[in-house]
Amino acid sequence: MKSDLFGVTVHWLTAIYLVLGGILLVSTTHGDMVLWLNAHHSAAGDFFFKYWTHLGDGFLLGAVALLFLFLNYHKFLTFLIAIAFQTVFVHIFKQWLFAGEPRPKLYFQDRLSELNFVDGVTVRSYDSFPSGHTASAFTLAFFLILVAKSKALRISIFITAVLVGISRMYILQHFARDVYFGSLFGILSVVLAYMIMAPKSESVKLQKGLLRR
Repeated sequence: MKSDLFGVTVHWLTAIYLVLGGILLVSTTHGDMVLWLNAHHSAAGDFFFKYWTHLGDGFLLGAVALLFLFLNYHKFLTFLIAIAFQTVFVHIFKQWLFAGEPRPKLYFQDRLSELNFVDGVTVRSYDSFPSGHTASAFTLAFFLILVAKSKALRISIFITAVLVGISRMYILQHFARDVYFGSLFGILSVVLAYMIMAPKSESVKLQKGLLRR
């Protein structure tokens, strides 16, 4: 694991993302970003975001965790803890504190005929906050950034996660607020997991895996 955690470049990108995102949230009305993205839809955008959004699916987290189980126990446990934190954060807010929160489809129900719905995407109506897909995408992205060595790769991974967040608004599944806090929960989950597992990073046993005994 890197002593500078995510790398200076990603630290700055994350800071810029969080600051600009926060400014957008406080300077716009709830739903404005969704309507703006939807108004600028295109056939290419529909196709791209329809599939790109699946990079936030939970099964991908499981697949990556399984990979590291075979390669490195320490990284596997770090990622597993991050997934656990992210799951708890999302569940507490989505199922308890903000249960039933309307999604864009319900919030804009009086103007549905004006909105662009992407073919093949099942749009939900409730439990909007936070975006679980975005939380998963940022958990996965920041864990991979944590273990990646190439600056270009880390930047690419960061952009990938941001695009997942944008996709959730584009396909009318979430609001900007949902995406912003989903990404924050994902980043926080990885940081907490790193802090817990960092003291054990020198363990010889944990640096092994099922295929590296």
